[in-house]
Amino acid sequence: MRVVVIGGTGHIGTYLVPSLVRAGYDTVVISRGSRRPYRDDAAWRDVEMVSCDRESVEQDGQFGSVVAGLRPDAVVDLTCFTLAQARQLVDALDGQHVVHTGSVWSYGPSALVPTTEDAPKHPYGEYGVSKLAVEQYLMGEQDRVRASVVHPGHISGPGWLPIGPAGNLDPGVIDSLRADGSCLLPDRGGETIHHVHAEDVAGLHQACLDQADEAAGQSFNSVCSQAFTLRGYAEVVARHFGREPRLEFVPWDVFVTRVDAEHANTTIEHIGRAPLYSMEKARTVLGFLPQHDVTDTVLGSIDAWVVANRN
Repeated sequence: MRVVVIGGTGHIGTYLVPSLVRAGYDTVVISRGSRRPYRDDAAWRDVEMVSCDRESVEQDGQFGSVVAGLRPDAVVDLTCFTLAQARQLVDALDGQHVVHTGSVWSYGPSALVPTTEDAPKHPYGEYGVSKLAVEQYLMGEQDRVRASVVHPGHISGPGWLPIGPAGNLDPGVIDSLRADGSCLLPDRGGETIHHVHAEDVAGLHQACLDQADEAAGQSFNSVCSQAFTLRGYAEVVARHFGREPRLEFVPWDVFVTRVDAEHANTTIEHIGRAPLYSMEKARTVLGFLPQHDVTDTVLGSIDAWVVANRN
């Protein structure tokens, strides 16, 4: 089977593309050519690389034609963020299987947890609203391709800093936990953060390709089997670095005065959705189980970040 992977040198593609090659797929990667994969792998020598700036070519209405011209049997679209992008791609295809990378943000705030794929969706914010619009289009508003949607949580892995114990990307949070175990958290630290290792996101995309008949017309959550509370996450990180946790809890209105405004906004964007999602559907429909637990996922990411940035 010939598979075109759009955006295949990023977080997910770093793991997906070599795995597809080893599984015998004829693999083509479309990339701007400005990024190398996060991990070296000899399998990249067997990948057909196509240099293409998606946004630029989309402006001319030609991106779908570029993909179709590569003669794919299936397309994995890792970089589709708007309905217009999805339409342009699908309008150029005819009968292929498209695996689209969605987002758990398409759900909006969770009412019941763990949240399953059939839960009502009420997203907010441009990103989540757009991801839901793409899913609805692929699943019910078009009939040119078969489609599957994978909804990742907070993608993590060596090569970049994961969403941290305060629900944001402030490296100072990790520095403080390493130094003396201290961490400032909003409220009582009971909000959840649901990570997933990029390799498991890649694995679920591939499971959709491997079992196309079962995956077609379906969406799947892609997260670790468990989620961290902010408090539990901070305690694990502190003890990982040999520190006793020294956590300070403050009301939200105080928290926002003591952290950078950008970091506070990131925190509320993440914890405000009450992220905790079920992986049961992927297990029952595709037999897929995440291989990385949440502790190893975040600690592996943090350790790699420390080596690259603090040693």
